[in-house]
Amino acid sequence: MTIFLILLGVILFISLVIWGIWVYENSLPKLAINAIDNEEQTINGISDWLQYLSDKQKFNGAILYSKNGTIKLANAYGYTSSKKDEKLTTQSVFRLASVSKQFTAFGIMVLKKKYQVDYDDLATKYIADFGYPQVTIRHLLNHTSGIKVDYIKLAKRKKRNKEYILSNKDAVDLLCSNTNSNTNAPLHQYFYNNSNYIVLARIIEVVTNMSFEEYMQEYVFIPLQLKQTRVWNLCSKHSRDPDTITIGFEAFLKSNPITIEPNWIDGVAGDGGIFSSIQDLVAWDKIWYNNPILTPLEMQEAFTLPQLNTQNPSNYGFGWVIDGDNVWHNGQWLAYNAFILRNTRQKTCFVLLDNSSNIRFDKILNTILPNIIPIKNNAIP
Repeated sequence: MTIFLILLGVILFISLVIWGIWVYENSLPKLAINAIDNEEQTINGISDWLQYLSDKQKFNGAILYSKNGTIKLANAYGYTSSKKDEKLTTQSVFRLASVSKQFTAFGIMVLKKKYQVDYDDLATKYIADFGYPQVTIRHLLNHTSGIKVDYIKLAKRKKRNKEYILSNKDAVDLLCSNTNSNTNAPLHQYFYNNSNYIVLARIIEVVTNMSFEEYMQEYVFIPLQLKQTRVWNLCSKHSRDPDTITIGFEAFLKSNPITIEPNWIDGVAGDGGIFSSIQDLVAWDKIWYNNPILTPLEMQEAFTLPQLNTQNPSNYGFGWVIDGDNVWHNGQWLAYNAFILRNTRQKTCFVLLDNSSNIRFDKILNTILPNIIPIKNNAIP
């Protein structure tokens, strides 16, 4: 009985320590902004708060807030990597994770114009053995394809050698040979699935006979003058540029940071795999109002809500979650967090990026946003 009580006491003590650590790691100081503050005071307060968080190792990233094409706040806090030998700047390039989907969607929109591809074309027109014969390009863009198979889970079941790197072709081949009986018919419901955007990237490769990376560089990034934006994965011909690209890391309780490197899964792109900087994301916001490739009417297609066959709602356009005047997306992968929101009526843009496995990211985001952009229920995501 005595041993049992001792063990119980040890377990309770350890549990309290873990709970205390968790509370500490999640805690944030109050953002000192008053309702009577003007815009400049509010922005300065946000920047000071982020700097304080960075000093306390609770934020390592960058922020953008612009309004009517004018930058109100663009700054970076912390370091480019776990080495902490180089400070972040607004030109530092972050992994965008799932925010990449809006870039992939834009690539599809350009593909439609330049290669006479139609949104309502069946995916099987371009990938003959695709196991979902009713699925169109539009369904993939809207996440209404009904596909529920996860390409990452399929890839992890596959035997591989140490040199193997998953490519877009491999991922789609796995989807083609592993259809799921749990799959719904297209337009039955909205179901967010990274597999949809892997297929879209593969369609680009098949149609153009180019890699997704090459296509995005030639037809999207260069024409839009996004000089620091690029596709990068383990299948890329070029290595990461150490002068600009940040490296994700993980650090808790002021411990020695651990670099988080890509693994064999990270040879794909389309659902993620795009890197960009605050400087380029300023331009990215502007291209949705006017750009040299697509007309405003063609651009509007990205924000058309899908009409489902059921009463289930869907608010996902082409790589954007649509919430009234607000359009946004978030992403998380390999220690990176990314978020972008644009208010199309006020013509505001907000971006928050972090490369430090920040478990407080959403809390920081939801502390800042209500002070500068109207948000329903004061919470995104």
